[in-house]
Amino acid sequence: MNITSMRILHGNAIATIPQLAEQFHVCDRTVRTIVREMEDQKDRYGNYGILSDGNLKRVNILAFTDYYNYRDMLKSKNGKKHVPPYNPQEIAKAMGFYTEVVSYGYKL
Repeated sequence: MNITSMRILHGNAIATIPQLAEQFHVCDRTVRTIVREMEDQKDRYGNYGILSDGNLKRVNILAFTDYYNYRDMLKSKNGKKHVPPYNPQEIAKAMGFYTEVVSYGYKL
């Protein structure tokens, strides 16, 4: 018996500030504020949460979504203790980035 499992990635996990503003239905200024706050969270999001080249910033959508969801808690010293660990795979799955295809093949 053969079992084949594939994950197909849909969409792009990196976005510009205007793209994030459009996707989350907030203004550019709000996104820029959140991105500045995220820059202090390198211990949570690593070096790839925000990619910067001068004024051009690209933001990992999964990291942005996580921070946007837990923003108030992450800004609070006590709240930080209760935030679940960052899990990009779980966020990607919830946002529909992945489609899993499983096929079962039988050899006779």
